[in-house]
Amino acid sequence: MIRFGILGPGKISHRFILGMKDVAGAKIIAVASRNEERAKSVAQQYQFEKYYTSYVDLLKDDEIDAVYIATPPHTHDELIRLSLSHGKHVLCEKPLMGSSEKAKQCFEFAKEKGRLLMEANKAPFTPIFKQAKQWIEEGCIGKVQYIDASYSYRQLFEEGHWVYWKNEAGGGMYDVGVYPLGFVTCLMNSPVIEEKRMALDHNGLCDGFEQILLRYKNGVIASIRGGIDVQTENKIMIYGEDGYIESMHFWKSHDIKVVKGNEVIEKHFDFNSEFTFEIQHFVDCIVAGLQESPVLSMEKSVEIIQIIEK
Repeated sequence: MIRFGILGPGKISHRFILGMKDVAGAKIIAVASRNEERAKSVAQQYQFEKYYTSYVDLLKDDEIDAVYIATPPHTHDELIRLSLSHGKHVLCEKPLMGSSEKAKQCFEFAKEKGRLLMEANKAPFTPIFKQAKQWIEEGCIGKVQYIDASYSYRQLFEEGHWVYWKNEAGGGMYDVGVYPLGFVTCLMNSPVIEEKRMALDHNGLCDGFEQILLRYKNGVIASIRGGIDVQTENKIMIYGEDGYIESMHFWKSHDIKVVKGNEVIEKHFDFNSEFTFEIQHFVDCIVAGLQESPVLSMEKSVEIIQIIEK
């Protein structure tokens, strides 16, 4: 049984907790927050065995095997290193961080410590991703030519919110553009050889909306959009020579379809939380003794950051 501790019980951690309920071979036993009331409240709500008011105190707990880092991106570098130093496996919420060089260093440190580090980008672990990959490999739509993927919404955060901190993994592409970018990067499994971009500025602070055009070595062209200032139709379209694959809200969707002329094949997947799949993969990697995910590896996570930070 892999025993987890949560660092930072914010809004997204509640969704992680729901996802953990359907994971085999793991459970959450502790939570830590600098706010004692919040830590105690979450521990009582979900009946965790313990809570801490210090991240270090949780990391010193020998009963905890792995941690889920759910704090803002600017804290990730420090907390990843701290967690690894205390011998914990680390699942860190996206975006991993805003520096590809620091990300490389964190992954190398994980290997030195003999521990697994993985970014919690759920997009490449869902049934939707696996089904799209299977259809492509089976040649259902012929050779893939073009992919269009978007996740952009409009929400005004309070002044000074970390989502606007350009130099600390802030802005639309880091916040949610990593979902379409992660999906396509893992699906293509081919190096980018050309890229172009255009962005809408958010009050001089960061990108409020950005579109990145990528050309992969395998010949596929992809359009990736991410934003916090523009509400788009959020879906993925994968176009091949013989048809296309479509899924709305692909990073969490239950549904996907393939269209070939007049033929339409639809697939529906039942699950309680889209978080379950990335957590299960992480747990399975630990049990197998892996120090790197074969799906979202160091190479893939670093590549995603490099594309954005340019």
